[in-house]
Amino acid sequence: MRDISYEEQTVMSSNPLARYAHRTRMAVALELVNHHCPQHGTVVDFGSGPGLLLHQLGELRRDIRLIGYDPYMSPVHPEVRYADSMHMIDAASVDVLTAFEVCEHLYAHEVDQLLADAARILKPGALFIISVPIMYGFATLPKVLNWMMRRHTLHTEYSLGEIAMSVAGVRVTRPDNPRITHKGFDFRELRDTVTARFSVERVRHSPIAWLPWWISSQYFLILKKAQ
Repeated sequence: MRDISYEEQTVMSSNPLARYAHRTRMAVALELVNHHCPQHGTVVDFGSGPGLLLHQLGELRRDIRLIGYDPYMSPVHPEVRYADSMHMIDAASVDVLTAFEVCEHLYAHEVDQLLADAARILKPGALFIISVPIMYGFATLPKVLNWMMRRHTLHTEYSLGEIAMSVAGVRVTRPDNPRITHKGFDFRELRDTVTARFSVERVRHSPIAWLPWWISSQYFLILKKAQ
C-alpha cells in the first residue's frame, strides 16, 4: 500500500465528508489567527508541517512575521522562517502561538513542555490557539470508517465495544505510542491540562460552530496568557 500524504488524508481527501471537515477546520484556523493577530505581529505555528497554514496566512496578511516549528518536516514556502527549536524564539516576542492538529500526537511530558514554551514566548495577553480532533461522540463512527477506507481494510484499531463507548463519550484506552493514532485521544483531558496555566477565552466547534461537541469533529481552544 502506498503512503498517503497528509493533504490526501485531510484537505484533499477522496472522502467528501472528511474533505469538508478538514477544509472547514483550515478556514476556521485562518480566521481565528487573522482576527487575533495585531498589525505587524508575530505568529508561531507549532507542528507546522510544510507550512501550508502559514503560507495561506501570509497571503492574507503581508504584515505578519511567520515562524514555523516542526522537527519532522521541511518547509516548502520560502516566506516562512523555521525555528530549529522553540528555545530559539525570544521570550515575550509572540502575538499568536498556534498548535493545530498536533497535541493529540504528543506524550504528556511534551504537552507540558509546549505549555512551558508557550508561557515563555507569548507576550502578556497574547493568545495560544489549539485545535484537536474530537474522538468521542457521533463523529467517532465516520472517522473510524474513513480510516478503514483509506487503508482498504475491514480491520480497525477499535473493537466494537470501544466504538460504542467512544460514541457514548466514555473514555477508551490510548495506545502507548500517540504518534500514529488518534484512538482514545480526549480533548477534555487536554482542556483540563492547559487551563491550569492559561485562561480560556472561548472554545469553538467545527465544522459547524453552534453544534455541541458530541456531533462535531474538531475542537478549538482559544487561550490567553495571563497579563
